[in-house]
Amino acid sequence: MRRNQTESDSGTNLSGIAMVRAAALRLVLTSIALAIVCAGTANAGSFFSISSNAGALNDPGYLPAMIDAGAGMCRVDLCFAGTRAKPNAWDWSMFERLKSLRASNSKFEWLAVLGYGADWAQDAKFTPLAGIAGPPRGANIMPPEAAGNLYGNFVYETVKRYNDCIHSWESWNEPDLPGHMFFLGNGKDFVPFQRTCYLAAKHADPKCTVLFAGMSFASIEGYMYAHKLKPPSVDPVHSSFFEEYLQEVKKDPNAKANNYYFDVMNQHSYSRATDLYDYNAINKKLMHDYLGVEKPIWCTETGFVDHGGGAWGGTAENYCDYLLQSYCWAKLANVQRNFHFQLDNSNGHGLFESVPDRPKPAFNTYKMMAHEFGNAKFVAQLHGHAGVGFLEGNSPYHPTWKTGYNLFELQSPDRTKRFLIAFSDTGKAVTIKVPARKQSAVLIDRLGRKQQIASTDGAYTLHLAGATNLAGNPVIPDPKFKALGQPEYLVGGATQIIVE
Repeated sequence: MRRNQTESDSGTNLSGIAMVRAAALRLVLTSIALAIVCAGTANAGSFFSISSNAGALNDPGYLPAMIDAGAGMCRVDLCFAGTRAKPNAWDWSMFERLKSLRASNSKFEWLAVLGYGADWAQDAKFTPLAGIAGPPRGANIMPPEAAGNLYGNFVYETVKRYNDCIHSWESWNEPDLPGHMFFLGNGKDFVPFQRTCYLAAKHADPKCTVLFAGMSFASIEGYMYAHKLKPPSVDPVHSSFFEEYLQEVKKDPNAKANNYYFDVMNQHSYSRATDLYDYNAINKKLMHDYLGVEKPIWCTETGFVDHGGGAWGGTAENYCDYLLQSYCWAKLANVQRNFHFQLDNSNGHGLFESVPDRPKPAFNTYKMMAHEFGNAKFVAQLHGHAGVGFLEGNSPYHPTWKTGYNLFELQSPDRTKRFLIAFSDTGKAVTIKVPARKQSAVLIDRLGRKQQIASTDGAYTLHLAGATNLAGNPVIPDPKFKALGQPEYLVGGATQIIVE
């Protein structure tokens, strides 16, 4: 979930997206009609994926729009709370709808979120009754598919029943979010639930992929606080949920033999484009330090609001730059899949104003990216600093680390195309020379418009505009926020792409 710093730092501890999602899930529990979202393309291995809300089943234009965008996988909520809303009832209707869609679109891939609880199932260890945030009882009962292990039994029966159409499973959504919006516990408390999800899913389908729970900003800021770095907020949590999990799971003598109970690390990121690098640099360090390995990373929620400004949004053009620049930072961090949240505009993050007839400029940018360099291989960052550098002790509000511009190189899998992506990282315009290998190339702007350019003396000349969306916590008119430093640019200046 995107952190709405204005709300969270003033004490409500709820992001705008979190409130939208919680409201949607409460509606699910009353109607037993949890909706799903699907997307896909013939290029099933694409980096580009969509995470979304309930629109796909109700809007016939939704699925074709995602296919048109070039997404290769969709993330859906198919949780315990909706399927087992009552003690003696199993409602498979939404799974059956997914199965039908999968049958008609066999190349599409799916990721299903399985978590959340229900009051009737809540473990008495956790109080008070918390609805979807209440962990189901019996998570330590083995084997995990035993009837007394409510969550494990649900995971096992679900994966066994639908392993022909879903091969990737996510244990939970943002159990680390401040305020216990989705999980009534900490990282240590979460170990039994990640363990039972992994073991139950693997018992049902040994070849499936099990993700760790999607982590919000909070786990990252907690790490920064605990390790005396500079978290970019005034009231960060004091420890990392993911680190708490790793500390506890290391005590389990069976954990190493079972991949520490997850195949893929899972991170969410909103608004600040460089977070796609910095957040995952911290996740990779934690995995290396505790496990001695670096697992693949999927970012199952990323996004930007284009409502015209504020601390965590910007313009329609800034949204286009967020898509392009966060792509570069994710590639630098070796993120395997990136899920954009979302297609419709129900919470301001949509690629459409209205699906399918009113696409935003960002939709055309996303489509251009997915189709132009969807499977591009990262080569190098040719100029600029690696993100903000949270692990180096840097802060976005004290930008001494900036170099004027960033330049990234990628190439197509068959090496017939070379991609150079450039953007300024300050408010100052800059003219740069980019080494050329050809006499001409195609230049694409952030809106997807193309033109031919020629090289001169072995280089292309690019005029990069300065960044414009001055934002972040210090723009909030409150002394405690201003004390963090100067406002930041959530994204750099207008992005330019050279295709050789």
